[in-house]
Amino acid sequence: MLKRTNIFGLLTLLALTSFSTKAYSWGDDGGEFPAADHYIHFDTSTVHYWIPEEYTGPRNVSLTLVFNNTCDYVHPFEGRVTSDFGYRRRKMHYGMDIDLETGDKVKVAFEGMVRFAMWNKSYGNLVVVRHPNGLETYYAHLSKLEVKPGDYVQAGDIVGLGGNTGHSFGAHLHFEVRYQGIPINPEYIIDFETRKLKLVNVNLLVNGDKIIVTNAEKFHVVRPGDDIYTIASLYEVSIQDLLLLNPMMREADALLLDTKIRYH
Repeated sequence: MLKRTNIFGLLTLLALTSFSTKAYSWGDDGGEFPAADHYIHFDTSTVHYWIPEEYTGPRNVSLTLVFNNTCDYVHPFEGRVTSDFGYRRRKMHYGMDIDLETGDKVKVAFEGMVRFAMWNKSYGNLVVVRHPNGLETYYAHLSKLEVKPGDYVQAGDIVGLGGNTGHSFGAHLHFEVRYQGIPINPEYIIDFETRKLKLVNVNLLVNGDKIIVTNAEKFHVVRPGDDIYTIASLYEVSIQDLLLLNPMMREADALLLDTKIRYH
């Protein structure tokens, strides 16, 4: 439970930002916080999300990153990776650096709401977007900002132009993925060679200032007598959901033995 003083502080912050804390649902447009079930504030003046000391949220989290892998994720910029996530010259590098030219268009990876868009000493011109899937993504060293806090963006929308601002030695995009302010290695979920998602459903194990990412997808192996109805009943999922999770399957299809049917 939050202490009363922290609640008053939170209410003051919300009044200053003029945003609502109502729950946000996929695909709706504007006005409410995305991922309100994962975050307790929407701070438009601080780079990193911060968790009050008294707050104890879930430490094991399951997220669905996209519902349509062909259009719900867009790679921020199609350049080569020049620096990976991890230690670099004895200092932790919390994102992926992607080569670009000043003025190149940088795209948002997932739909969401812009939480932060301004200059920062280290990041230079920085855009932080909070997504309905629970993640936040960072786009740093931009030469120009094309969005402002509160803007709702779709995957692939332009958030800024590439640049060399802040603590940077040459034009590039610094791209980060975080959950509740804790950095995640983007390569856990994104293939930077194919520029597509590696995982759609993920489990996050939060351990202090580190997050372990594992695949949350679950499959049923077809046995004699199985059909789509028995599988749906067994795992308490709808026929519609099974068809969405298995795009090549049709409701009337006979299932081949040992075929893997995804149910989560």
